[in-house]
Amino acid sequence: MQDSRSTNIHYTSHTSNYSFTLFKELTASAEGNVFVSTYSVQFLLLLLAFGSKSKTGDQLKTLLRLPQKTAPNYDNIKAVITNIEDPNYLTIANGVFSDKAFVLRDDYVDKARVYMNAEVRSLDFAGNFVNEVSEINNWAEQKTDGKISNIFEPGTIDRDTVLVLASAAHFQNVWKNQFTDTKNASFCLTPTKHIDIEMMHQTGHFRYYKDESYKFSAVELPYKAGGFEMLILLPDRADGLKDLESAFLKNSKNFAYLQGNLTVHDVTLDLPKFKFESSVSLVKTMEKLGCTEMFTSSADFSYISTSGAGKLKVSDIKHKAFVSIDENGTEAAGVTGVDVVNY
Repeated sequence: MQDSRSTNIHYTSHTSNYSFTLFKELTASAEGNVFVSTYSVQFLLLLLAFGSKSKTGDQLKTLLRLPQKTAPNYDNIKAVITNIEDPNYLTIANGVFSDKAFVLRDDYVDKARVYMNAEVRSLDFAGNFVNEVSEINNWAEQKTDGKISNIFEPGTIDRDTVLVLASAAHFQNVWKNQFTDTKNASFCLTPTKHIDIEMMHQTGHFRYYKDESYKFSAVELPYKAGGFEMLILLPDRADGLKDLESAFLKNSKNFAYLQGNLTVHDVTLDLPKFKFESSVSLVKTMEKLGCTEMFTSSADFSYISTSGAGKLKVSDIKHKAFVSIDENGTEAAGVTGVDVVNY
């Protein structure tokens, strides 16, 4: 029998590789800051993978690092969700919203409920899609404590929609060592561009690492509860961020090496106080990552439904994320939603 700890290590390794792959593709096309809830995206893709087969399923399994020739051990996924969730700090919510005339397969509903703790609701997209979009948006807003609203903008869901899948993650925790000295300071965006910001300050004992090869420093900020930490990386040079990103995105083992070499030091820490929100369609990102079939007329989601199963495809995948870092701690949230249509 595999214990929960070994399950977590095995699955976390796959999650880490998937997360770096996703982040690498998002940063390649982004013109500014990037923030993404990889758990939210991953669990949404798992809900799709549950119902996919043929080439559609193979592509999703490849991205999610799931076995191709044998049935995935979904108990591992359930164990990870159970172990990472804490109602006081980190919550995960998954939803399956289907049109009332669209018949879901019993085994698909069972998988979504048993392994993903998903809510399953029957809605009336064909008769009143405007109201049903509001219900899904309200669900997402509730699951993120009001931080993510309108995951689906008006017009993104219509009468052609037969199924919406959604995954939400919300995190809130306070620092083990809180910041008490915040002052206005200059922050370097590029070698030639600086902005005035609120800079938080503290001195204390933190796990720290200095890398002379890739020219950066790293410090780990522990949260007060739940065993969570934030890892912050700072390049030595003002123009060194791209090189630093490249070093980790090319080889995720560098991240494991970094985590294994953090040691306690006296650290003087200056950290910007900030909020950031992002909203993006993940269609092009998924296509670049090899998941092309689900957006085409060749998509095969026949494990989802017995009604019109051969005529389902993904219309869009939306992702919204939020993060706030201040003297007390961190709040972050992410929601990913997919619109599945009959064509």
